[in-house]
Amino acid sequence: MEYTELAELVRYEHMQASSDSPEFSAAMTKLEADDQRRQQVDFTLTDIQGKNWKLSDLRGKVVVVNFWATWCPPCRKEMPDLESLYVRFRDQGLVVLAISDEDATKVKPFIAEHKFTYPILLDPGRKVNNLYQIDGIPKTFIYDREGKLVAQSIDMRTQKQFLEMLGEAGLR
Repeated sequence: MEYTELAELVRYEHMQASSDSPEFSAAMTKLEADDQRRQQVDFTLTDIQGKNWKLSDLRGKVVVVNFWATWCPPCRKEMPDLESLYVRFRDQGLVVLAISDEDATKVKPFIAEHKFTYPILLDPGRKVNNLYQIDGIPKTFIYDREGKLVAQSIDMRTQKQFLEMLGEAGLR
């Protein structure tokens, strides 16, 4: 477990570390394989307004896939930053897909209260959560206009950190 956490920090937080440990090497290899699987992921989910969203249909756009929940304080903290970035860049092709595995009866009032305008998708059976191997939230994945996974985070991000990630997808 410790080696996986270290490997995640090194890979996703762009830290420097070196180790001759076979456990660390195995953890890094697993993360690379996980990323390859995430690169191939395609899904269709319905948002809280009833519209279907298919990831592969969004080629040509920069796509942020964000896993969150109403009960998650770090998720709630980063959502206003996602909203600001969505408003700022949507005319340049940014799409934010926020995915919750909660029931619509919990999600809809929360979104209405906070007035978020980006698409809020529901994954009640956790099929997409499982495709991405989500075991903690918030988690964010950013795809460039060609559909390539170019950045991801394993925890809460600030607006500045999201901007850096979007820069990897060509948005500035």
